[in-house]
Amino acid sequence: MRTFIGSRGLALLAGFAVLALLTLQPASPARAAALTGVAWSVSNSQISSTSATYSWQFTPATTATLESITMTVPANTAGTPAIAANYGIGAGSVGMSGTTVTYTVTAPASVASGTPIYIELSGFTNTDTAGDYTSDVETVDGVGSVDTGTSAAVTFGANATVATVVVAKSMTVTNDTAAFTMLMDPGVVALSDLNRSVTLNVKTNAGNGYTLNVKAGLLTSGGLTIPAISAGIGTGVATGSFTANTFGYKMSATAGNASGITVQGAGLSVANNYVGYTVAGENAAAATGPTGASGDTFVLNNRVAINYDTPGGTYTSTITYTVTPSY
Repeated sequence: MRTFIGSRGLALLAGFAVLALLTLQPASPARAAALTGVAWSVSNSQISSTSATYSWQFTPATTATLESITMTVPANTAGTPAIAANYGIGAGSVGMSGTTVTYTVTAPASVASGTPIYIELSGFTNTDTAGDYTSDVETVDGVGSVDTGTSAAVTFGANATVATVVVAKSMTVTNDTAAFTMLMDPGVVALSDLNRSVTLNVKTNAGNGYTLNVKAGLLTSGGLTIPAISAGIGTGVATGSFTANTFGYKMSATAGNASGITVQGAGLSVANNYVGYTVAGENAAAATGPTGASGDTFVLNNRVAINYDTPGGTYTSTITYTVTPSY
């Protein structure tokens, strides 16, 4: 006996088969749920600290066969992480690429929702940039992402303090003589060769020292002049050779500290030698360091000698001192 099934019957059978397959497929679990209780902690939160241990704990919201868990760390985190402890998840291996640490389960198994998971990893070198950082945690199964969550921020603090002290550039120059007058008479020996001293004090914290420049014009009275004893600091005249009808000075320098102050010029630098002032000015002394609290002291001894060749009159000149620091 033969049984015939028409086209309509075949269609019905196919429909029943599809229905049966759909009925037999298990329902897919909900995905992309939020992890609860996500926390991240570090054993040492100083930037650039080595051998740091990081730990994560969280609770899955979805039952799934977890194959891996990823956790983010701050940029510039370095080191070779190793598994120190794991609870609620099977044994595995760990690796880090960029800012992502991946815990890979050796033998994936179902982890029920609500199961607390704890992962502790050692061997990190902290980021070198201070700041507050969170960690994003994601559980992954054979299909893809299951649950995700973000921890509270961990503060990585600087391991150094930058101290800035600004010291003002400072210099003080004092002159004990604003003006002096010599009353001279060629007929009186005691009044024909006179001198007046001027004391300068220089205080400065210039690290590279300073220069002292002096200048003065000729002593003049109308069209009359008393010339300089020499053309400048390069040529000196001994005390006993100071000639009449001339004007000049000698200078001594006393350092208040290790400023390295020295009198300049082949003529002026010889003790008790007199030289002439110049109109343009010359560096009569130079220092190489700061003066200290007491400062450097200079004594300029101004000398004028006259005789009956010197016309009578009131002669004047202005002596100018210029100190230039080198900070």
